[in-house]
Amino acid sequence: MTTYEISLLLPDPDDKGVRVFRVNASYIHDEPALSPQQKAAIRALPPGGVWTGNAIQIKRLEVSGPH
Repeated sequence: MTTYEISLLLPDPDDKGVRVFRVNASYIHDEPALSPQQKAAIRALPPGGVWTGNAIQIKRLEVSGPH
């Protein structure tokens, strides 16, 4: 399963919430704020690759299988 790490880039001093979170590929597929072109670019990332938008950065994480 492909996992992505999303980092919120714009600081908000009043927001003490999580600024980095992990999502799976279905989150990217279903996210209405991303255009089809953005989704395609994110899906095409190699493991460790990074896509940067206006307010977020998305990194495709390395996938490790069961040990």
